[in-house]
Parts: sequence; structure tokens; C-alpha cells
Amino acid sequence: MGTLFAWMTATLLSQSAPGPCWTHEDSSPGWKRVALPDKGASLVAPHDVDQFRAGEPVSLRESNPRTYVSGTATKLGRMAFTFQFPPSTRRLEIGFLESLRGAQVDATAYVGLRALPLLDEKRIPGRELSLEWGNEDVTSVVVEVHHHLRERPVVSSWWTTRSAWPEQDTSLDASFKTPRSLYFFHPGGGRVLHLCHRPGVFLKMSRWPRAEDRPTSVSLTPVP
Repeated sequence: MGTLFAWMTATLLSQSAPGPCWTHEDSSPGWKRVALPDKGASLVAPHDVDQFRAGEPVSLRESNPRTYVSGTATKLGRMAFTFQFPPSTRRLEIGFLESLRGAQVDATAYVGLRALPLLDEKRIPGRELSLEWGNEDVTSVVVEVHHHLRERPVVSSWWTTRSAWPEQDTSLDASFKTPRSLYFFHPGGGRVLHLCHRPGVFLKMSRWPRAEDRPTSVSLTPVP
């Protein structure tokens, strides 16, 4: 897993080489599939579109209801928030209902039963907190907020980011696992997307396709 994380970091930092572009024939909303052309093995849609290529890892940023486990008052003036994750999770973003106003925050990640300190009484001025760890296979994180003389903190949102392989996810329908394919979610509105060959761009997703989703195969037309 460490090798994969290093490869992800390198690709994220690399510059995308320009390459040929294509347009697609179907601009209706929904999931689309295009076969990768010979000169477009690294075909990508615009960055604001959910997309992945079969047989390659994708950065999946998601808000799963099961991630946030509990918020508990551990002692007077302290709240502990527990989060749990699937394998390969590398980042946790937390949003609080109100600003923490400089409250001290401790954060501990757990690799099985082994504790990995992430923050030690760090003062957080705003309402957002982001935590990252290396290639450790963290299964849960506990965030403790020292809110003395402040309003009791309330978690209002959370996001995790993990590396995921489409073909290994049993919840993903087989129609999203065809080799040499780019899958992308078209937002609709008649928008025509340019799909371009850009090596070194690591694709991102905000959610997997739902169980009822099925991709529509579309043809490509080269952009002059």
C-alpha cells in the first residue's frame, strides 16, 4: 500500500502533458462510458466531473453516514468524537456547527489497537479540521476537543478520502468494470464536455455510482 500512496503523490504533483481531445455525442445527465482511444489511454473529463478509469485507482472523497460513530462527553469541558473508515483511507475532514474559537484539540488515529498521535493540544481557530496520515492503514480516529468556557462542539459534516480500485469494489455493478474504459457522470444541462488525454492526472470521485445506476456507452468525435 505504501508503493500505491507514493505513486498517487507523484502523479498528483506531476504536470499533465497536453494531448488530443474528443467530444461525446450524448449530453443528457447520468453516467457515461467511453472506450479509451488508441491515443487517449489517459483520457480525462473536466476536473469538476466525477470520473474513473477501469483498472486504475481513483481518489474517492465521500461522506459516509457510518463514518461518524459517536460524540461523547469524556469529562467536564471535553468532547470526544469517534470516526471509523474502510481500508486505504488517508484523510479526514470535519466541519463543526460553530467555530472552535481556539479550543485545544487532540487527535489520535488507530491502526488496529496501535495508537498514532496526529494532534496534541493544537488550538483550532475556525470550524473546520483536516487530518492526514501517511501510508498507515488507519481504521479509526478519535478527536477530543477541550471546549472549556466555550459552547459544546457539534459535528455537522465529515468527509474522508481514500484510494479505491473500481474492479475490487463488490458494491459496484459489473457494467462499470469494462477494461479500457473511462466512466464519468454528466451533469446534464446540454453541456458538452471535452475529454482529453492528460497523463499524470489522478482521477477523483465524490461517490460511487448507486446500485440502480447504469452507464450509457457514447461515441467520441475528435476535436480539430
